[in-house]
Amino acid sequence: MIAYIFLALFTIAAVIFIVNSHYRWTYFFAITLFTFLFGGMLMVSGQWQRALNFSSVLFVVLMLFHRLKIHYYKQPLLISDFFLVVDWRNWETLIHYKGALFGVIGLLALLGYAIFGFNDAESLGVLGNSIGALLFIVSFSLMWHYSKNPSAVQVWLDSLPDDGRDVFLNLPMSCRGIFFKVPNFDGNSQNFIEKMTALSFDTNNLSETKPDIVVTLMESTLNPHQFAFSQQSIPPLSMFEPQNDTVFASPLRVHTFAGATWKSEFAFLAGVPSTDFGALASGVFYSVVPHLQSGLVKNLKAQGYFCVALSPFTKGNYNAKSAYDHFGFDLMLQPQDLGYPAPISKNLWDISSEEMMKYTRMILEKQHPALENVDQPMFVYVLTMREHGPYELGMENIFNLQMPNLGAKSISALNDYTQRIVALNDAIEGMNNYLQERKKPFVLGYFGDHQVAFDNAIPPKKGDYAQPDYVTQFVVRSNCSRQFKQEQKFLDLAFAGGILMNVAGLSAEDEFMKANMTMCKLSHGKLEDSSDIQLLNDYRHYLYQTLAIAR
Repeated sequence: MIAYIFLALFTIAAVIFIVNSHYRWTYFFAITLFTFLFGGMLMVSGQWQRALNFSSVLFVVLMLFHRLKIHYYKQPLLISDFFLVVDWRNWETLIHYKGALFGVIGLLALLGYAIFGFNDAESLGVLGNSIGALLFIVSFSLMWHYSKNPSAVQVWLDSLPDDGRDVFLNLPMSCRGIFFKVPNFDGNSQNFIEKMTALSFDTNNLSETKPDIVVTLMESTLNPHQFAFSQQSIPPLSMFEPQNDTVFASPLRVHTFAGATWKSEFAFLAGVPSTDFGALASGVFYSVVPHLQSGLVKNLKAQGYFCVALSPFTKGNYNAKSAYDHFGFDLMLQPQDLGYPAPISKNLWDISSEEMMKYTRMILEKQHPALENVDQPMFVYVLTMREHGPYELGMENIFNLQMPNLGAKSISALNDYTQRIVALNDAIEGMNNYLQERKKPFVLGYFGDHQVAFDNAIPPKKGDYAQPDYVTQFVVRSNCSRQFKQEQKFLDLAFAGGILMNVAGLSAEDEFMKANMTMCKLSHGKLEDSSDIQLLNDYRHYLYQTLAIAR
């Protein structure tokens, strides 16, 4: 009797989810998806109670997973997310988020109940199997057919900026995105070629002496002075302020919020945003990177650079090692490879940014067997970790932070966060001082990969930007004496690699990087923010349809 009560409750919940859909097309996809799940289990088991239990409980599980992802990442659940879920190397992340960990455990328990509940119910035999097969085939065919419908596609794409509220629309529609497909943008490559041909580049800035290039992806980093506090006593942070050696500094458009660092890594290393690949954006390190034909690292290697990635994560985390190899890195190191006293299996969430800079210095000094015979200029790409949450929710308000409508826990988290950024500032300045004291040409770049929420609150920011929660900062410092002049007051992360090459006095080594640098000049550093939609489409058409940079 209790089992049937639960069955009724889960079925009612599934019906409520369907009824509360936001879009007309969701009704269709939700019903067909429910029928698909019901028919699939009925086809296998012949048990209608088990089939109904499976489809209704799974509906609840999918909805809760969707809400969980929005809570932590402010992004909807898409089918490509299952690339990350099924890779056990990513599971250790959950250890650091107890709420998420318990939530996932609970949902997995529900999933087990969905699969094995009512497994002893009486079977309808061949009749049940046949009806299930018919429902399964018909519902699958309908979803497959209408997922191509222009009206349905447009409704789905329009919903994504609002967190893709209807998970039962997101999942069937994004299924077509699990397989790589070359992005197709309306535009005219010839128009962009003509603009590129007409644009002149200053060749006087090129250098025969190639500087070492160090780039730091600063985890979860935004200048805390950018928050619109009504009162604060945050100390000056020199890494964000103009210094004698600052050659470039601007707000930076990133393509993720609250997590998914790999999206920012992808934009920086590939030179194109993950958003170009639609539903594959969450899994670009798995499904897109193997198809890329160019990027920043390959351009640097063509100019004789030895390229090293230093990451605090395990090499399998988010498929990083495989992705770095394809990008063209010569070597990927972890802190343990350079003497950090922690087990190789440990996820180094607590390693300080100062320690990451220490190991960066060791790489430049070639204090690793794989570097002993390297006599090339070096490109070192390093990720920090300490700025990542979770943050302390019971910390004293040491920076005197005040902001209307922000609770005590959020203020506490912001104090902890600010303290970590202050420590990061010291680490970056220490790294810059070290590079200056080496008396060798260098370029030091650093950027925040994304913003974060604090106790699930998003503080308002200063500045008038479209999508202000997707803006961090990009800074380049150098002792090179060339006459580089900053032209852009706002920069998309996809253009950051070209800026670094310009500062270093390096030319584009292939047509992709030439196009990337050209577009940066033509659009004043903007990509998705560009007001010239025709130019943007022409550029994308040139990249994907003419150059075939991803195939």
